[in-house]
Amino acid sequence: MILLVIGLLLPQQYQVQKSIKIHAPQTDITPLLSDFTKWTSWSPWQKVDPSIVFTLGEPSSGVGAHQFWQSSWGVGEMTITNISSTKINFNILFNEEHIIKGVISFSPLANGNQVTCSLDGEVTTSILGGYLALFSQYILANTVKLGLNNLKTTAQLQTATHSEKIDDDSNSPSKN
Repeated sequence: MILLVIGLLLPQQYQVQKSIKIHAPQTDITPLLSDFTKWTSWSPWQKVDPSIVFTLGEPSSGVGAHQFWQSSWGVGEMTITNISSTKINFNILFNEEHIIKGVISFSPLANGNQVTCSLDGEVTTSILGGYLALFSQYILANTVKLGLNNLKTTAQLQTATHSEKIDDDSNSPSKN
């Protein structure tokens, strides 16, 4: 009975915010986030939940892009709602009742970008909502951190590859 009362008193809302410094230009980072076909290169979800299966919607990139997933944990969908020079906004609906609003923002640094992912979620299940909010916050905090680390590695490798290609092209003799 006490657990039930505690569950009713716990907040059903939660927040997650994680940041990382990425030594890559925003032009290399943004496409990895705004195009769902590129998510497989950095997204942590396959590792976190091997049962997950993604289906891309149309469009699969830019504003209005959406993807769906199904896993042993449930079903969900994500839609990109806005893209600007400083951020990407998105909405997530999980199991048709758990709503998340997210923002990935960019802050320029001398040698790259500070990338911050912020999630504001709400669990609408009345009795267990507070417990599910705590569980969701814990899972998402760790998954976002892993995702940002993967994004950093992918973007920096991509930037290094671009730099090497430019160096190779500038060092190759021109043909007449």
